Amino acid sequence: MTAFAFASVSPVLREFLARQGIERGELTLAGIAGSRRAYYRLRLPRAGGDEPSSYIVLVAPGDDLDFGRFLRITQFYRMLRFPVPRVYCIDDAARQVLLEDLGPVRLYDALREDRARGRAGYRKTLELLADLQTRCGPFHRECPDIHSRVFDKTQLLWETGYYRENYLEGHRGLRGLGPDSALQPVFEALAARVDAHPKTILHRDFQSQNLMVKPDGSVHVIDYQGSRLGSHAYDLASLLLDPYVMLPDADIAELLAYFHSLLDGAPPFEAFRAAFWEAGMQRIMQALGAYCFLSRVKGIAEFEAHIPAGEARLRWLIERAGRPEWKAILPD
Repeated sequence: MTAFAFASVSPVLREFLARQGIERGELTLAGIAGSRRAYYRLRLPRAGGDEPSSYIVLVAPGDDLDFGRFLRITQFYRMLRFPVPRVYCIDDAARQVLLEDLGPVRLYDALREDRARGRAGYRKTLELLADLQTRCGPFHRECPDIHSRVFDKTQLLWETGYYRENYLEGHRGLRGLGPDSALQPVFEALAARVDAHPKTILHRDFQSQNLMVKPDGSVHVIDYQGSRLGSHAYDLASLLLDPYVMLPDADIAELLAYFHSLLDGAPPFEAFRAAFWEAGMQRIMQALGAYCFLSRVKGIAEFEAHIPAGEARLRWLIERAGRPEWKAILPD
């Protein structure tokens, strides 16, 4: 899926480009999502003034159930001036979209290439998350794709079932841990606690590879078609406990305290941190399940490399949270 010629761009998108005086351009693969949604960077032969020098062409598979949802949620976030890419042209039939190019630098890259820039990016990202939860959150009813989807106990238990099936059974080869095992009450209790957290708009995959850092240092959000209502701590845990980057303990502590300071009416810090650990257990189990499913079932080999980091982060959470029953979640 790496080759994509200009002629493969849908006629609807090419007609839009032609009206801008663009009839050719070089396309290179910018990224592929786990859903097999592909993103191609279209570099233009000329640009001047305020004209873009490149676009992103989104190509979705025909069975992508999130295609329409992505477009509607984009419109909602753009209406609220929340930083997501502009949409220039849509071809529903071809499942192609012409998007604003936010550049090649993810928060993941910024941290690896320049620690100071990466740390600044994390603080700006937390400010965005606070804005999403506090300013944007009250408007969730304006977007049925978000308002009608609630990440509740049922969905949380689906997530831990996904972890059990793909990591414990599929990757580790463990047996006897099914719904009737002693592990299920641990999952039930955790899901109930996370479901009881205050709910707000949830991105659901708010991690370093879905956050773009532009040259001016501003941060934009991508891959948000899974947005819904859910725990206020889940996106925070996705960001700060991200196995892709494995932030040091000191950075996690500092950034957790910074986010707490951004929230008006936040609960006492100890309660806030406990909710963070609970949501973190859910999130890292989901991530481990996804790494195993995408590598073993979908054949996307690069995800296998992240399994050890996911295991290490889950162990880290179990040690810090002081919940002895959580030890059963990651057998020796």
